[in-house]
Amino acid sequence: MASSLLPFAYIAVLLVLTLFYFEIHRFLPFFRRSQETGYYTAPTYPHSEPLLGYDLYRKRRRALADGITQALYVRDFKRLGKTWHENFLGQRVINTMDTINHQYIHAIGFEDFGKSPQRVISSAQVLGNGIFMAEGSRWKHSRSIIKPIFAKAEVGNMTMMAKHVDRFLELLPRDASEFDIQPMLKKLFLDFSTEFLFGESVDAQTAEGAATGEVFLRSLDETLLGWNKRRQAGMLSFRYALDKTWVKAYTQLYSFIDARVHRALELTSKPTKSKADSHAEDSSHRYVLLYELAKELRDPISLRFELINVFLPSRDTTAALLSNIFFQLARHPKYWTQLRESALSLPFDPADPSSLSFSTLKSLLPFRNVIYETLRTLGPAGRIFRTARRDTTLPRGGGPDGSAPVFVLRGTTVCSLTYHIHHDEDIWGTNADEFLPERWEQGPKNAWEFVPFLGGPRICPAQQQVIIQATYLLLRVVREFG
Repeated sequence: MASSLLPFAYIAVLLVLTLFYFEIHRFLPFFRRSQETGYYTAPTYPHSEPLLGYDLYRKRRRALADGITQALYVRDFKRLGKTWHENFLGQRVINTMDTINHQYIHAIGFEDFGKSPQRVISSAQVLGNGIFMAEGSRWKHSRSIIKPIFAKAEVGNMTMMAKHVDRFLELLPRDASEFDIQPMLKKLFLDFSTEFLFGESVDAQTAEGAATGEVFLRSLDETLLGWNKRRQAGMLSFRYALDKTWVKAYTQLYSFIDARVHRALELTSKPTKSKADSHAEDSSHRYVLLYELAKELRDPISLRFELINVFLPSRDTTAALLSNIFFQLARHPKYWTQLRESALSLPFDPADPSSLSFSTLKSLLPFRNVIYETLRTLGPAGRIFRTARRDTTLPRGGGPDGSAPVFVLRGTTVCSLTYHIHHDEDIWGTNADEFLPERWEQGPKNAWEFVPFLGGPRICPAQQQVIIQATYLLLRVVREFG
């Protein structure tokens, strides 16, 4: 019996020695280069299983299941400082909530960092090589196409917004009964996003479009769920290889978008200004993103993934933001009253969308303050990952007091945690966890202390659209309900 177990024992020993070899091989270049440069290392997470860091991976999985991921990071930042490193399944990761480091990663030292190869692979079926995942010249090309479209587009087109918001308001119960608003918001912004992106809405809020909307939303949610599971698993994502639900979901997503892509390519192939331009720019001079993109991108697969890259945040970010705004206002009713008083003072007739302009919406400071404070307290993105393309440094986090530069070896993953920047008591005071819209009365903070839309070259091109849509819907709802 004992002799039969020997081969397994040899395999186990060989595996341990192999892992030890790779750990030493990974550590020695880092140690040598840090000594040569004289830069410091960041504090180290105290792993109980330092070889692969599986102890922290297990804690993160439990925290994710329990909905306390950020609370786990709060504990670690308090005991280790604003910048520290961990071993995540054999990969060196530096976590930071330091605004100076965040600015360096995403702006000043932008060329030193890129997308993580592992995350590019895990995102390939959803985002392809679209603007979110592309690097170098490919990213610059996508950016050069998409950014001007948002700049030219009539994101403040009140008529289009009003139509979908009117339907939303009609569906809200008036009898003070309890209901779940998030699914309704998802349908609203699905309708708005599909009209803005594709030139036609799925009309998920109507009886005629409800079935199509449900199928599309389900495929979208299952696609995002499968994608997030694989991103969280990292190198262990292979365990989902037999998951057919995810394949079915993103195949349905492809089918929906591809039908519209092929139509756009056909229309924009015409040399005349007939069908193509009538779709790309309607009688209200409203730009349709798909038809503008189709003029520049002729490959249907590339066009599909660019649309998905733009569609996901345009649908999810605004719906999540509004859900969080109503969550906060339900717990702080005095701000609802303030918003309602501000809305009722406007010379605005809901039956005439043109009576409320884009510039008026931008000038409504009470609404801006509530939206900014919601983005700060319950922001859309908690962690942003980059990988060092070359040996580089972070400005702060090393040395006895954490003020010295930190050496970053090529291939190291760096994680900026925006949630914790937005809850940093050194920036926001001891009441950083409280919902206080009045903290914005003096205007926005330093640009790198408030980063819900990231910052630097990869700043979200649709940030103004998100704010305007949120302001308009919130204004209509508070006018309607006292």
